[in-house]
Amino acid sequence: MKVNKFFKKTTHVLLVAGLTIGLTAPFTGTTTQAADTVPIQILGINDFHGALETASKDASGSPIGGADYLATNLDNATNSFLQANPEASADNAIRVQAGDMVGASPAVSGLLQDEPTMKVLQKMNFEVGTLGNHEFDEGLPEYKRILDGVSTSKFGPIVEAYPRVKSDMKIVAANVVNKGTNTVAEGFSPYYVKEIDGVKVGFIGIVTTEIPNLVLANHIKDYDFLDEAETIVKYSAELRGQGVNAIVVLSHVPALSTGNPNTGTKQDVAGEAANMMTKANELDHNNSVDLVLAGHNHQYTNGLVGKTRIVQSYNNGKAFSDVTGELDKTTGDFVTPPDAKITYNTRNVTPNADFTAVTEDAKSRIEGVINETIGLANKDVISRDTNLDNKAIDDKESELGNMITDAQRYMANKAGADVDFAMTNNGGIRADLTTRLANGQNEITWGAAQAVQPFGNILQVVEMTGADILEALNQQYLSNQTYFLQISGLKYTFTDTDDLDHAYKVASVTTEDGTPLKADQKYKVVINDFLFGGGDGFSAFKKANLVTAIDPDTETFINYIKDQKAAGKVITAQKEGRKVYKSKAEIDKETEDAAIKAIKDATKINKLAEKEKALTGTTLPFATVAVQKADTTAKMARAADPTATADTNGKFSVDVSSLDLKEGDQITTTITDSNGYSTTFQTTVQAAATTPPDNGNGGTDNGNGGTDNGNGNNGGTDNGNGNAGNGSGTTGGTTTTEKPATTTPNTTPSGNTNTALPTTGDTAGLATVFGLILTTTALYTLRKKG
Repeated sequence: MKVNKFFKKTTHVLLVAGLTIGLTAPFTGTTTQAADTVPIQILGINDFHGALETASKDASGSPIGGADYLATNLDNATNSFLQANPEASADNAIRVQAGDMVGASPAVSGLLQDEPTMKVLQKMNFEVGTLGNHEFDEGLPEYKRILDGVSTSKFGPIVEAYPRVKSDMKIVAANVVNKGTNTVAEGFSPYYVKEIDGVKVGFIGIVTTEIPNLVLANHIKDYDFLDEAETIVKYSAELRGQGVNAIVVLSHVPALSTGNPNTGTKQDVAGEAANMMTKANELDHNNSVDLVLAGHNHQYTNGLVGKTRIVQSYNNGKAFSDVTGELDKTTGDFVTPPDAKITYNTRNVTPNADFTAVTEDAKSRIEGVINETIGLANKDVISRDTNLDNKAIDDKESELGNMITDAQRYMANKAGADVDFAMTNNGGIRADLTTRLANGQNEITWGAAQAVQPFGNILQVVEMTGADILEALNQQYLSNQTYFLQISGLKYTFTDTDDLDHAYKVASVTTEDGTPLKADQKYKVVINDFLFGGGDGFSAFKKANLVTAIDPDTETFINYIKDQKAAGKVITAQKEGRKVYKSKAEIDKETEDAAIKAIKDATKINKLAEKEKALTGTTLPFATVAVQKADTTAKMARAADPTATADTNGKFSVDVSSLDLKEGDQITTTITDSNGYSTTFQTTVQAAATTPPDNGNGGTDNGNGGTDNGNGNNGGTDNGNGNAGNGSGTTGGTTTTEKPATTTPNTTPSGNTNTALPTTGDTAGLATVFGLILTTTALYTLRKKG
């Protein structure tokens, strides 16, 4: 019994001591935050466009670009990540792409169907990517053939003989589905899941819904393009249901930020990708999207929208996105939004020789084609830049754009198409036309020309009305001004507008010789089949009627250069003012000046003599003519200035009898056209016209005026309204005081017993009537007295 009590007491003491030590001693467990999280690196590129050796410059002027340099810089970035995270392995670093890896490529890749580019991406271990609009350039089946490394004889022996490879890259494209279904196109997947040290990371693929405006209609007719944000919400929910909470969206959707890789960022993000995530957050604030890789507009992007990081790294291998973060093993999500830096693909490192070899092999296969000299230029570079002068308002015209459209019009007419204009989308001009200096001349090679127009779009001659052409030109100025045209055969002026949907509007359009474009006239225009299908949002071209087709744009451009060389001509492309901006004030002034000139050119005012009733002449049809006497005192006594309207032939006659004009009086004639523009003319009243005696026939009325009904001896009572119009005929054949030739007679025709009354204020006529009354009274008195 005592033993039991002792045992219990001892046990209690030990228990209390153990609890005390346990509560007061520091925790020395081995579990730390580092062990509970997984480091991750995501290296991304976008819009590579087969730029195997394309060189460029960064913001400070240092050289960048090239696949062999990109391989080294990506490896260096991965090594830096692994050194900073010794617990990580190469599996923690993932390489991804956001579309447009192929298409619009230089000849070194494009002539080989971009199979060298697919070989390079495979060797760089790009694990997952999405589609861009250029993956549709020749149709998704052709892109899938390239991915799968399947041989083809469709593109000739050079492509057929190329040692292609099969790509292991997973393609995700959640919002591209077979028409009328929810099945992702061509067997691609909506998303891809990778597990890293027990944590799953999901990658959703999204392409811009602008693709129907960017791709030939025949290549997209079998697909639907679903709303980007709604698709993200749908598949992020599906992934979360599978325990995937760390979600990355690979999107070929535009975005941009201020700054550049050298200056950093203010964490701002704008553009469609930002709008996409804002909408996704509104639809589902639990969507768990941590990172978006953007693309398509070739801009620098690095910032946050909510808790989502959005990045983009230019194009053509100029830079790459280096995104790092920590994954929480418990939640399966990023601990915080990942960090990122956009890093230039610098050339201050040693290029990877394996990738240099791929490029050199491709060049050797096509060098016979690309190195052929096909023409000469007057300078080393013909630029596609539209604002070399750094104007405040970019007119969107380039010397290379002028050359290309001139070439299309020239070659179409050479083929007998008899076209008026040519227009092409600026996005189809992919590079400056560079030359090489040889024998003191700037030589244009086949490869340089192909790099300018690499698509091979079919050129089509269509018929359009002037109104539809004007609509297409105005569609360039939709508020975002993303897409615009280069033109030949046309010139136009654009100006400011109050229309919120348009940044500017076209004020006037003429042909190259200055003839105004007529809205209802039909013109023949060369455009490519991309524009004919409404590409780049130019829906006005869909109204055109197809007339015929000529060679593809690449072949047309190359053949034009060859043609000029054969004719012994050196190409001298330049900006010519085909597109000119003018302020509204400048436009208004020019319009007014032109209107006034038109009035002056059309107006002829006849001489006006004293006491004539009408000022006559010719001017613009339907113009208003107003006459004012210079005597302001007299003007105040009048109710209004005399006015008249010109007829359809421009003839006018203004009754000026109320002005009581005298010889030497000054009158101002104001002529106003139908648009309200007006100008004035000064006239001096001349002396009254005189005529020879009429042999006693009562002034100039030949005995037919007034009340004398042909009695020449008494013609003075005819009110002066015979052929003389306003003369005061007198007895005894005295001549009238004036003789206006164009005034309508007011006298009654001979033989008409209804004599005209004297005009009010005609003192000569009243005196005559009064004289008749006195004479009649006297005769009556004499008769009565007699």
